[in-house]
Amino acid sequence: EYIDKGLSLRDVYREDELIKTAFAPHAPYTVSDAPLKKLRVLADELEIPIHIHLHETADEISESIEKLGIRPIQRLSDLGLISPALVAVHMTQLDDNEIEQLAEVDSNVVHCPQSNLKLASGFCPVKKLLDNGINVALGTDSSASNNNLDMFSEMQTAALLAKGVAQDATAVTAHQALEMATINGAKALGLDEKTGSLEKGKSADIIAV
Repeated sequence: EYIDKGLSLRDVYREDELIKTAFAPHAPYTVSDAPLKKLRVLADELEIPIHIHLHETADEISESIEKLGIRPIQRLSDLGLISPALVAVHMTQLDDNEIEQLAEVDSNVVHCPQSNLKLASGFCPVKKLLDNGINVALGTDSSASNNNLDMFSEMQTAALLAKGVAQDATAVTAHQALEMATINGAKALGLDEKTGSLEKGKSADIIAV
């Protein structure tokens, strides 16, 4: 029913210049295999992203291992969802093999630093992801998990937190944080040819701060 509603909404806005759609199953622990498989097929056919909360907490990992014997990323990989269309939100619980796997297929990560701090979810290894060529965008999570949805505050937190996590004062420069909030987000959503940077031919709302 919800997939049908989503497809109907996409049909309404498919020609709209300002509104784009994506599939957004909440998380592996709230969505079963059958709808995830269906979404993978539809996302491939329609060439739109799949946005999902993934590896957000240690409990999510241990629950998956206990119930299924594998980590959530492995489950999504087995279902064919680890791909360039994947927009994986949070990613605070990653090992080096998983980072390499994401890099190999050009998956996208959305870092939500203030939400992760507020909920004590863990720390996204942003420097490692960037060093491996993974596109990292910046997000807020919901207002219930964040309180203010302030992207300027999110950029500052991302830059400071990354330095502490990596134990490297050069990790995530101000420019990289700005990229994460702009062009990298556009890349994750497949919109980087239209927006996300100030270039001739692109659409943009411009502010001076």
